[in-house]
Amino acid sequence: METINAFLKMINEDLDYKIPVNALISFIDPDTGKFLCKMALDFLKSQTSRSTLTVLHFIDENKAAEIGDIEYYKNDFYSDIIELYEKEQLLIRIFVKVSTDHVADIVEIKEKYPCNLLLIGVEHEAFPTFWKEGYPRLENSVAGDLTTAIFVNHGFRQLNRIFVPIVDQTDVYVFLFINRLIVHEKVSVMIWDAIGIIESEPEMKKLYQYLYKKSEGRLALWNNDKKIGNDYIAEQDLVLIGAEGWEKLTSSAVSWAHSLPSTLIVKPVTNE
Repeated sequence: METINAFLKMINEDLDYKIPVNALISFIDPDTGKFLCKMALDFLKSQTSRSTLTVLHFIDENKAAEIGDIEYYKNDFYSDIIELYEKEQLLIRIFVKVSTDHVADIVEIKEKYPCNLLLIGVEHEAFPTFWKEGYPRLENSVAGDLTTAIFVNHGFRQLNRIFVPIVDQTDVYVFLFINRLIVHEKVSVMIWDAIGIIESEPEMKKLYQYLYKKSEGRLALWNNDKKIGNDYIAEQDLVLIGAEGWEKLTSSAVSWAHSLPSTLIVKPVTNE
């Protein structure tokens, strides 16, 4: 209950978007990066003007040689993103950087431009190596002082249908993300409460009912009497899950656990 209460406190404090979010996004694939920039816009919207986005687009030397004028490339490629952020009166910084050590560069930028949310874009094929090698090193470097979210791009095209498995108590933290994403009229969210926490914890039930009303019915609970099939999972645009829950899910006997679409794996701040 202590973990749940701590997360609920953070979520409830942000239900009206009063907490400024300073996000850092890092990625290699430009299309992945553009999606994250657009998604981050929802996270950054607040009743304050202090939210900021720092973008770290990694390239290698061959790509740099192909691009030539990096400053021109940056301003041209991200012109639509810059326009979006200017329209919302949000500060955006964009860096296109030749890098041989992504983790070190992320830490360097984080120290220069402090953030409380780190979004990392990883292609599906590269994710296993990143999760085993890069992510533990990154976690040691940031020392749990900010929320991290890894976007695993597995053919992402649109954001209409989000599937949210709750298989560990710490997964309730993703409700903070649901709160920010559900405002879009095109977005619907299905929650699979595998551990029954929404029904068993009054405050969780209250939070769910609040978000259901806010979503105008685009938030729903999966009927646990029904089996979740591979076909249903394949129809989803995004799976949103906590890091502990993701570990449990992918090590379980659930048939569809290894056939997930694009996935956002969230690990909350641990040092408050």
